Amino acid sequence: MINKILVEACVKAFKTILDRESVPYVIKDDEESSYFFHLWEETDEERDLAYRQAAPAMERIASHEPYIFETEGEPLVIRLNYLDRRLERDSFGEIMLERPDLDWRFAISVKSDARILSALPVADRELDMDKDKIRNSFNAIDDFGDRIFGIPCSNDYFDDMNEILLNIAPRDHENWSELVKDESFVYGKLITPMLKAMGREFPRIFNFHPEAPQKLFDYFYGKMDYYFIKPIDELQVTRIGCVNARGYLGRMPNNRNLKTPKTSFPSELLDVRMATGKYGEVSRDTLQLAFDGGWSLCITMFPVYDTYGELGFDLQVFIPVTPFGSYRDQVDWDPEA
Repeated sequence: MINKILVEACVKAFKTILDRESVPYVIKDDEESSYFFHLWEETDEERDLAYRQAAPAMERIASHEPYIFETEGEPLVIRLNYLDRRLERDSFGEIMLERPDLDWRFAISVKSDARILSALPVADRELDMDKDKIRNSFNAIDDFGDRIFGIPCSNDYFDDMNEILLNIAPRDHENWSELVKDESFVYGKLITPMLKAMGREFPRIFNFHPEAPQKLFDYFYGKMDYYFIKPIDELQVTRIGCVNARGYLGRMPNNRNLKTPKTSFPSELLDVRMATGKYGEVSRDTLQLAFDGGWSLCITMFPVYDTYGELGFDLQVFIPVTPFGSYRDQVDWDPEA
């Protein structure tokens, strides 16, 4: 979840830094985001708290990014990105800083947990559970291999999925509207078998296409590296983390070396299994894939409506929990801000 006031506080903090250092800049946002500035003006107490949380973190991030302070060439661009769906695959953050003339850019995220890359669904549309459509619903199962990797799924995968759907195709004597409300049916006959079929297909793809793990995370990660911040109220600190898979973070003018180490994408699938809960219980709705380097992917399938009329997918990519893939720094709040 995005703390919208914290987004505006980060922008205000950057404006303060840039004005102080006499750095030319321009702020770009879409029409819908303008109401957040109105929100900022109306919530004085939350505004002050958000600025106390954001200002020292933006100072620390700016200290790692010397390109911010370049005064020659085009102005620094600050882009508010959190409502622009067209940029969803380009950046994970809600704020982008960019110098187009220097091919330099990065993002900042204030999501509640920006170590999780919320991703696009596997399919463009849900699997329709209407009894008159179920026999043809196989067309709604997306070829996730082709979509994500550019590598079509195998015939074995489609055979598995087709068998699952044929086995649950309604017959005239069944009360289908009641049957699809039955959790044991929906999970036992559909969700868990489908996820297991996907779990068998991932190793097939990776075995024959060693470049697939890179393509998988390349697809979900987007085009830009990002910092992420998380205020901790009880400690009055803001924690700062980053993911530098593209090598944009910490670039030094006239120096090829990176101030911030690069985060490597995975190259090998280590394990595929149904996820386990807090007490070791096996999940019936979530498939988990573990990769080298600490990366992982979870695929959850769920009923979309209370009537279980449709099924949907949700995917989350988890970045590595390492010093440079988790919270690597923290700053105290400024009591005078």
